[in-house]
Amino acid sequence: MLPVPPFPIVAIGGSAGSIPALLEFFSRIPADAGAAFVVVIHLDPEHASELSEVIGTRTPLPITQVNGTTPLEKNHIYVIPPNRRLYLSEQDLRIAEFEEARGFRAPIDLFFRSVAETYHDGFGIILSGAGSDGSIGVNLMKESGAIILVQDPNEAPFNSMPRSAIALGSADFVLPAAEIATQVVELIRTKQNLKPPEDDDEEVIVRILAYLRVRTGHDFSQYKRASLMRRMSRRMQVVRATSLRDYLTYLREHSGEAQALFEDILIAVTKFFRDSQFFDKLAKIVVAPVFDKKNGAGPIRVWVPACATGEEAYSVAMLLLEEASRREIRPEIQVFATDLDAHALAIAREGCYPASISTDVTDERLRRFFILEGDEYRIRREVRDLLVFSLHNVLRDPPFSRVDVVCCRNFLIYINRELQHKVLNTFHYALLPDGFLFLGSSETAEHPDGLFRPLDRVARIYQSTGKRVDDPIPFPQLLRDFRPSDTLLPRLPTEGSKPPGIAEQHRQALAEFAPPSMLVDEMHRIVHLSEGAGQYMNVPPGTPTFDSTKFVRQELSAELSIGLHRAFEEGQSSFSLPISVQFNGHSRNVCLQVSPVHNAGSQPKALVLFIEAGPAEIPIDQASDEGKTSDTLVKQLQEELAATRGHLKHMRQQYETATENLRAANEELQSINEEYRSTAEELETSHEELQSMNEELQTLNAELKLKLDAVSSAHNDLENLIIATDFATLFLDRNLCIKRFTPTVREYFNINARDEGRKITDFTNQLDYPEFERDLMTVMQNGEKFEKEIPTANHLVLMMRIRPYRTADTRIDGVVVTFVDLTNRQPEEKTN
Repeated sequence: MLPVPPFPIVAIGGSAGSIPALLEFFSRIPADAGAAFVVVIHLDPEHASELSEVIGTRTPLPITQVNGTTPLEKNHIYVIPPNRRLYLSEQDLRIAEFEEARGFRAPIDLFFRSVAETYHDGFGIILSGAGSDGSIGVNLMKESGAIILVQDPNEAPFNSMPRSAIALGSADFVLPAAEIATQVVELIRTKQNLKPPEDDDEEVIVRILAYLRVRTGHDFSQYKRASLMRRMSRRMQVVRATSLRDYLTYLREHSGEAQALFEDILIAVTKFFRDSQFFDKLAKIVVAPVFDKKNGAGPIRVWVPACATGEEAYSVAMLLLEEASRREIRPEIQVFATDLDAHALAIAREGCYPASISTDVTDERLRRFFILEGDEYRIRREVRDLLVFSLHNVLRDPPFSRVDVVCCRNFLIYINRELQHKVLNTFHYALLPDGFLFLGSSETAEHPDGLFRPLDRVARIYQSTGKRVDDPIPFPQLLRDFRPSDTLLPRLPTEGSKPPGIAEQHRQALAEFAPPSMLVDEMHRIVHLSEGAGQYMNVPPGTPTFDSTKFVRQELSAELSIGLHRAFEEGQSSFSLPISVQFNGHSRNVCLQVSPVHNAGSQPKALVLFIEAGPAEIPIDQASDEGKTSDTLVKQLQEELAATRGHLKHMRQQYETATENLRAANEELQSINEEYRSTAEELETSHEELQSMNEELQTLNAELKLKLDAVSSAHNDLENLIIATDFATLFLDRNLCIKRFTPTVREYFNINARDEGRKITDFTNQLDYPEFERDLMTVMQNGEKFEKEIPTANHLVLMMRIRPYRTADTRIDGVVVTFVDLTNRQPEEKTN
């Protein structure tokens, strides 16, 4: 587990354009803030930096530019030097050379990652800046327990970095720079005022989890307490709660906090090819053998549970495509990626990630599997078509089946041992007999024993043993009803136990002195046994059964069967004659009393009492010696004969009843057989109709596929035509919301792919043209095109053409705006 730093670390990232925000920030930080501040911004690598001197004019805190190994101190500011990367090692700041080319450097991400890998705490701040540097780093910091603050994009001169961090769901606060400083100071003080753990904290945690279960439908009671406490402590700082009880009160009073805590616990953070050396082993040990086994016969199926924002699922898909390209026969590939977090899945489906992923993905894979769109990389459709993203709870929902590979990394570390075993049983069920399991670097699949064998313990790659699990997958346990009173809430100790009352004493006396007994249901199955009843039982050979007539000793079986029949069929109690039963070589007489039991709201049952009637009668020759008369023996034999006749009469009645039931059942079966024959004929007719319909659907499907191919081809032609013209073209709907735009538009408007659907006038632009919105509405109203030369803020001259966007039925449904750069046009030759 990562340690907590001795004092908070505030990591600040931005570009050179964020210096005004930095000055505003530090002007509001007091000299006794109680934290170390580290500033990492994009600097010109060719010139010395004067950032320390500039910030020093606005703050009393001492400032140091890091030029070697520099120990962190409280109430001190540290700034990155030019042309160096900065990273944290324990309590020291260190610098290193960049390994990437200048255009692919991400110094903010690199530093934020080092903070996340070193400590479970801190603050991450993203200020104004172009690009997406820092968005992945703050996500990792948030995973480790840090609080993330982002400058309001509407205030930032360059809002790409803030908006990228917000889009990934990293921001806890989105504020102007001045308010960020005030917020950080308050958060640091809140952290200092957090109360130490109390004796009843466990009970409060249980109540928080119970409330979270009610609000979100998800039970986190079996997650590890250390992980839960870290996420709750983070939320406590965000909402200014100084104790768990205060946070529980806040949780109940603010409906949105339950969802915020739920998303925090899920920790939707991952990255491409995490532990890249392990993915290399996965390609050799797993991917290649799977292709060898399939050899084009059947699809390759992969399941990636807990996929978060999709990076790991796409990484596995890339390995599969790389292996497929080396094969002559390419099988179908299906990758199922699932998670609980709907927001994370939306990001995964979009397949658009910050440009800073270049630190995790090789240049070759970037060229092959990604398209660079401004400051972001988008997954190519070749990869996206392999994946199906779905909302799924691996702890509750039925698993996928017959998959070749399960890739579940860094999920088991958050749940306790019992739940880990259940999840591994689920994965074993989902995999084919020789399927593969790929886990995180701190996880193992060697318990429970016998399910998986390790192929590479270091890389955490396992193979299913194919062993049949005797116990079924414990879905009932995973799906059990939630009852805080008996499953979660701890039993509170009582001050003292009161002596039992008269009724309780009576019950205890009955339990002690009453004869052994058993409770039997209508199916003659044993429901409950009293103490001492085991001596009248005898486990029968063969398949285990709870049938009471087979479970009791053989001498008692027939009499018990008759008594149960009277109790359930006739509602009468019965008391048998003494039955001689052998106990360890000695015979004792046992009488059976069988009585019906009727309780309101429950199924009928019967109570069977085993009453001992003393030792069995001694032999006749001994009886004569003791003076027992023949009359007594004759009387006893007559009683036994009468009882036997009664048994035979009862058995005959049972036989006649059973015969009548069988005759009636036979007639019903004959009738049902006729109905089945008629139904079979109808099904055969329906089958022929379905075959005919299937042929029609296949034909229709083929036609639709041809049309889809034609539409796709036309779409590709249109995309290439737009790009080839190299004109900045903007498509707007009737509300002036962005429908589509060419990449060149980004040179004049601060937009990206995620802004489709938003109004164009909400964004800053380079046009020196205040009448832009008015002329757009005018063209939509009169339906006539409009042209005008307009200047820009960076001294360009553009020819702007606005045309109405007409549908196939000539209806105006927006406008198309085109910008052509006329800055470098040649002057017209003067006529002679």
